[in-house]
Amino acid sequence: MSLTNKITAISLLSLPGLIFPSCSKENEKNLPNIVILMTDDMGYFDLSCYGSEIQTPNIDGLAEQGMKFTDFYCAAPNCSPSRAGLLTGRTPSRTGVYDYIPPNTPMHLPEDEITIAELLKNKGYSTCHVGKWHLSEWTREDGMTDPTPDKQGFDYWFAVDNNSSPSHMDPVNFQRMGEKVGPLKGYSCQLVAEEGIKWLKKMEGKEQPFFLNVWFNEPHHKLASPPELIAKHSDLEPKEALYYANIENVDLAVGKILNVLEELQLSDNTIVMFTSDNGPWRRTSAGHFRAKKSSLYEGGIRAPGIFKWPGKITAGSVNNEPAGFIDILPTICEITEIPLPPGKHIDGTSILPLLNEEEFVRDQSLFWFFYKSSPTAVIRKGDYILTADPVENYRSKSHPIDQTDLDYLKSLKLVKFQLFNIKEDVGQDRDISELMPGKLEELKTEMLSVHKSMISEGPMLEGLISD
Repeated sequence: MSLTNKITAISLLSLPGLIFPSCSKENEKNLPNIVILMTDDMGYFDLSCYGSEIQTPNIDGLAEQGMKFTDFYCAAPNCSPSRAGLLTGRTPSRTGVYDYIPPNTPMHLPEDEITIAELLKNKGYSTCHVGKWHLSEWTREDGMTDPTPDKQGFDYWFAVDNNSSPSHMDPVNFQRMGEKVGPLKGYSCQLVAEEGIKWLKKMEGKEQPFFLNVWFNEPHHKLASPPELIAKHSDLEPKEALYYANIENVDLAVGKILNVLEELQLSDNTIVMFTSDNGPWRRTSAGHFRAKKSSLYEGGIRAPGIFKWPGKITAGSVNNEPAGFIDILPTICEITEIPLPPGKHIDGTSILPLLNEEEFVRDQSLFWFFYKSSPTAVIRKGDYILTADPVENYRSKSHPIDQTDLDYLKSLKLVKFQLFNIKEDVGQDRDISELMPGKLEELKTEMLSVHKSMISEGPMLEGLISD
């Protein structure tokens, strides 16, 4: 889909009489505001509401006032593809974001992908992104500039294209609407929260609904935490104290945003979602799940998932149904009565019935693919997880994706399978495929179908280096 076609496709969504009437001022009053809060590399067990020793009262408060998902999943086991999946509702490899985006690679989220922000903007929302982006690179050595957040539907943005540098403290690489900000004083999560708050205050008194997308850099390396928070954990090893303080600093930043929503009397009509982009680099943060970040075992893709919507979501509720990032776009579309993007295969299913505690039927089982991981593909249906690998797993010789990588992922065949009951075997230690051949074949058939569809749709990338 060309950029022209993309604009046409989004415009079609608001043509009177074609799908639904364009958003009127009266309709805007009834639309909920939407805030997405996401951390970077936080583990499932890094929040006290998920069993951690680390105290996170503000995030815990979201769970107390909303719904906590026990089986919530990222779209991928590392950064860039997971973010692509969240914004598009599509398995990331369909979009061409096959791996995380390192410096000087042509891989990025294409402009012809339709994001949550674009759909909401077309519906009349004001849109803002603050924090880490990592769906494109703005400082490539070849002088090329990949799409910035405004090209993906955000009216306003304040961001870094990857990690805050030199660390979370006093970052020097933030940009605001394409202009370098220069050295800043403070910690990344607090600076991001403050920027989001400034934007929120500009929304005060306006009837226009808003979408605020807050993607924190913490607790991704390189860590930096306030000394006063580190000092609270003098009984721990220094690295552990640094990590605990890092999570607590994010929680304080979340609290500031939530407090301002209350002060501006916006909370009652605002959906707030909290999650993390992928599994943790810190092994203990994955708890009893197998593996960690970069793996398609549970430790690499299971994440916190909390939703608050006063008057709509039952306070203190817990949901055990599998759900994840790719469900967010179709959920928002159903809530706001926006049609799904035309001409795009949406892998997710609206979880509005789950938020309403109603019967839920998934259109397509949750599916993951990451060519550098073993397992290489995973599908979950109910309590059962099927993992798959090619004959021989690939070990890339290049950190950034190169032409050899792309040729491999486009041609690999899934032939080795293992079946797990995740409710009975959270550590994924016992392959039960021989005990349940019918279930094996059921999940295998669906996995191979989705994988074939994904591979055929995933774009080739121009400008990759050859091995």
